[in-house]
Amino acid sequence: MKSANPLSDALHVMAHLVGQPGPRTSEQLAACLPTHPVVIRRLLAQMHKAGLVNSTRGHGGGSQLARDAATITLHDIYLAVGAPALVQVGTRNAGQGCPIQQLVNNALLEGAREAQRVLEARLQATTLDQLGADFARHLAHHRSLEGHHES
Repeated sequence: MKSANPLSDALHVMAHLVGQPGPRTSEQLAACLPTHPVVIRRLLAQMHKAGLVNSTRGHGGGSQLARDAATITLHDIYLAVGAPALVQVGTRNAGQGCPIQQLVNNALLEGAREAQRVLEARLQATTLDQLGADFARHLAHHRSLEGHHES
């Protein structure tokens, strides 16, 4: 899977670290995403630099959360991956070129700014443990459906 969304990938990786009793290797995490372990190592390096994960090299090494998942917001992870624009509007050279493109960009810009504010507020209000709890509920629901179909 090739992803153009480092935030989504980072959230995915971090969610897999919630509740783990020990470190997870980049190979293990890459199988979950799925992607190449090098991509995971780059993401984990960003998370480590932001103080969100601890990583150990060598046999028995890997990465794990540096602090309790309840103290890590999705916004922390967003900042760790460089705070990419969550809403894309127009073209990169909005001040040049076609006048229609300039009008379109201006028409969309304020809405995009508001959407960015709303999304960032949601990221600030959601912790990694909440994401993990949502996943656990989702998994339990699907397992109960599978058991129901088997009878």
